[in-house]
Amino acid sequence: MNDAKIMQVFQLLAVIPDAEPWRDLAEAEMKAVEAELRPDADSNDKRVSFYVAARANVQYRRIIAQSIPTYAGTVSNDAESSLAERLLRVYRAECAPLLRDDAFIFMHTEGCS
Repeated sequence: MNDAKIMQVFQLLAVIPDAEPWRDLAEAEMKAVEAELRPDADSNDKRVSFYVAARANVQYRRIIAQSIPTYAGTVSNDAESSLAERLLRVYRAECAPLLRDDAFIFMHTEGCS
């Protein structure tokens, strides 16, 4: 994986001046995506970098949201988190051919009982 590209995209998605303090978060997402990749998948594919960065951005948004105080009668502003989750779904869909398909499929075959 291209960690420099991942950090660059993460910085853009998170809209932060420096992504380096969040490197551990990005590296954890790199490891998680490595486990998701098919054995024959190219981990240097650009789609993988964007998918990892989007995952890191969602985690970053969740951490930041926890640090913003909310009070009775107020509603937390989670528009940024919603956008981050939508971007994650888009990048995961783009990366789908490279990822393992761990979904269960239940089928009924004629003649079998």
